[in-house]
Amino acid sequence: MAAALEEAVGTVCWWGLSPAIDLRLHLPAEPAGEASVLLVGAAEGRHLLLTAGRAGRGERRDITLFVAEQSPEPVARQLLLLLLALEAPERPRPAARAAALLELLGSGSLRAGTAALLRGAVDRLRRWIGSEPSQNRDGPADLGLMKVR
Repeated sequence: MAAALEEAVGTVCWWGLSPAIDLRLHLPAEPAGEASVLLVGAAEGRHLLLTAGRAGRGERRDITLFVAEQSPEPVARQLLLLLLALEAPERPRPAARAAALLELLGSGSLRAGTAALLRGAVDRLRRWIGSEPSQNRDGPADLGLMKVR
Protein backbone atom coordinates (compact mmCIF):
# COMPACT_ATOMS: atom_id res chain seq x y z
CA MET A 1 0.00 0.00 0.00
CA ALA A 2 2.76 2.47 0.92
CA ALA A 3 4.65 1.76 -2.31
CA ALA A 4 1.51 2.40 -4.37
CA LEU A 5 0.94 5.68 -2.53
CA GLU A 6 4.54 6.74 -3.14
CA GLU A 7 4.18 5.98 -6.86
CA ALA A 8 0.97 8.00 -7.03
CA VAL A 9 2.23 11.00 -5.09
CA GLY A 10 5.87 10.85 -6.13
CA THR A 11 8.95 11.66 -4.12
CA VAL A 12 10.90 14.85 -3.68
CA CYS A 13 14.63 14.63 -3.16
CA TRP A 14 15.75 17.64 -1.19
CA TRP A 15 18.46 16.79 1.29
CA GLY A 16 20.44 14.32 -0.78
CA LEU A 17 22.94 11.84 0.59
CA SER A 18 25.82 14.23 1.18
CA PRO A 19 26.33 17.69 2.64
CA ALA A 20 25.62 20.69 0.41
CA ILE A 21 28.68 21.74 -1.57
CA ASP A 22 29.89 25.28 -2.19
CA LEU A 23 30.70 24.82 -5.86
CA ARG A 24 33.21 27.69 -5.83
CA LEU A 25 35.54 25.60 -3.66
CA HIS A 26 35.87 23.01 -6.44
CA LEU A 27 36.74 25.37 -9.27
CA PRO A 28 40.21 25.60 -10.85
CA ALA A 29 42.56 27.94 -9.00
CA GLU A 30 42.98 30.52 -11.77
CA PRO A 31 40.57 33.33 -10.86
CA ALA A 32 40.62 34.99 -14.29
CA GLY A 33 37.53 34.53 -16.40
CA GLU A 34 34.22 32.89 -15.85
CA ALA A 35 33.83 29.31 -14.63
CA SER A 36 31.13 26.93 -15.82
CA VAL A 37 29.57 24.22 -13.64
CA LEU A 38 27.15 21.52 -14.79
CA LEU A 39 24.73 20.00 -12.26
CA VAL A 40 23.19 16.83 -13.69
CA GLY A 41 20.18 15.23 -12.03
CA ALA A 42 20.73 16.95 -8.70
CA ALA A 43 16.91 17.31 -8.33
CA GLU A 44 17.39 19.80 -5.54
CA GLY A 45 18.83 23.24 -5.12
CA ARG A 46 20.95 22.94 -1.99
CA HIS A 47 24.29 23.20 -3.83
CA LEU A 48 23.00 26.15 -5.85
CA LEU A 49 21.62 27.89 -2.73
CA LEU A 50 24.80 27.32 -0.71
CA THR A 51 26.98 28.60 -3.56
CA ALA A 52 24.78 31.68 -4.03
CA GLY A 53 24.63 32.29 -0.28
CA ARG A 54 28.41 32.23 0.07
CA ALA A 55 29.14 34.19 -3.11
CA GLY A 56 30.07 37.30 -1.13
CA ARG A 57 32.81 35.49 0.78
CA GLY A 58 36.34 35.59 -0.52
CA GLU A 59 37.39 36.70 -3.97
CA ARG A 60 34.63 37.48 -6.48
CA ARG A 61 34.29 34.85 -9.19
CA ASP A 62 31.72 34.70 -11.97
CA ILE A 63 30.12 31.27 -12.31
CA THR A 64 27.70 30.01 -14.92
CA LEU A 65 25.61 27.15 -13.57
CA PHE A 66 24.00 24.76 -16.02
CA VAL A 67 21.29 22.52 -14.55
CA ALA A 68 20.17 19.39 -16.42
CA GLU A 69 17.13 17.50 -15.14
CA GLN A 70 14.90 14.81 -16.64
CA SER A 71 11.73 16.81 -15.99
CA PRO A 72 10.97 20.52 -15.56
CA GLU A 73 9.43 20.19 -12.08
CA PRO A 74 12.72 19.97 -10.12
CA VAL A 75 14.06 22.96 -12.06
CA ALA A 76 10.90 24.95 -11.27
CA ARG A 77 11.23 24.03 -7.57
CA GLN A 78 14.89 25.10 -7.58
CA LEU A 79 14.04 28.43 -9.25
CA LEU A 80 11.17 29.07 -6.82
CA LEU A 81 13.37 28.43 -3.79
CA LEU A 82 16.10 30.59 -5.31
CA LEU A 83 13.60 33.44 -5.70
CA LEU A 84 12.47 33.01 -2.09
CA ALA A 85 16.04 32.92 -0.81
CA LEU A 86 17.07 36.01 -2.80
CA GLU A 87 14.04 38.07 -1.76
CA ALA A 88 14.89 41.70 -0.96
CA PRO A 89 16.37 41.77 2.58
CA GLU A 90 13.67 44.09 3.91
CA ARG A 91 10.78 41.85 2.79
CA PRO A 92 10.66 39.84 5.00
CA ARG A 93 13.49 39.97 7.51
CA PRO A 94 16.19 37.32 6.96
CA ALA A 95 15.14 35.32 10.05
CA ALA A 96 11.49 35.31 8.91
CA ARG A 97 12.56 34.31 5.40
CA ALA A 98 14.61 31.40 6.78
CA ALA A 99 11.66 30.29 8.93
CA ALA A 100 9.37 30.46 5.88
CA LEU A 101 11.79 28.34 3.81
CA LEU A 102 11.94 25.73 6.58
CA GLU A 103 8.15 25.77 6.83
CA LEU A 104 7.84 25.24 3.07
CA LEU A 105 10.24 22.31 3.19
CA GLY A 106 8.79 20.58 6.23
CA SER A 107 5.10 21.34 6.64
CA GLY A 108 1.93 20.06 5.09
CA SER A 109 0.11 23.28 5.95
CA LEU A 110 1.32 26.87 5.78
CA ARG A 111 0.70 29.90 7.93
CA ALA A 112 -1.00 32.85 6.22
CA GLY A 113 2.22 34.89 6.03
CA THR A 114 4.18 32.02 4.49
CA ALA A 115 1.37 31.32 2.01
CA ALA A 116 1.38 35.00 0.95
CA LEU A 117 5.18 34.93 0.55
CA LEU A 118 4.88 31.77 -1.58
CA ARG A 119 2.11 33.29 -3.76
CA GLY A 120 4.28 36.36 -4.41
CA ALA A 121 7.27 34.19 -5.35
CA VAL A 122 5.10 32.06 -7.65
CA ASP A 123 3.84 35.20 -9.42
CA ARG A 124 7.45 36.41 -9.90
CA LEU A 125 8.48 32.95 -11.14
CA ARG A 126 5.59 32.93 -13.63
CA ARG A 127 6.60 36.37 -14.98
CA TRP A 128 10.27 35.40 -15.06
CA ILE A 129 9.78 32.13 -16.94
CA GLY A 130 7.01 33.49 -19.17
CA SER A 131 9.06 36.42 -20.45
CA GLU A 132 10.96 36.34 -23.72
CA PRO A 133 14.48 34.89 -23.38
CA SER A 134 16.00 38.22 -24.45
CA GLN A 135 13.99 40.12 -21.79
CA ASN A 136 13.99 37.71 -18.82
CA ARG A 137 15.73 40.03 -16.38
CA ASP A 138 12.83 39.68 -13.90
CA GLY A 139 14.79 36.98 -12.07
CA PRO A 140 18.26 36.39 -10.66
CA ALA A 141 19.44 34.18 -13.54
CA ASP A 142 19.45 34.01 -17.32
CA LEU A 143 16.96 31.42 -18.59
CA GLY A 144 17.79 31.90 -22.27
CA LEU A 145 18.90 28.28 -22.75
CA MET A 146 15.89 26.77 -20.97
CA LYS A 147 14.15 24.34 -23.33
CA VAL A 148 10.87 23.75 -21.46
CA ARG A 149 8.96 26.71 -20.08
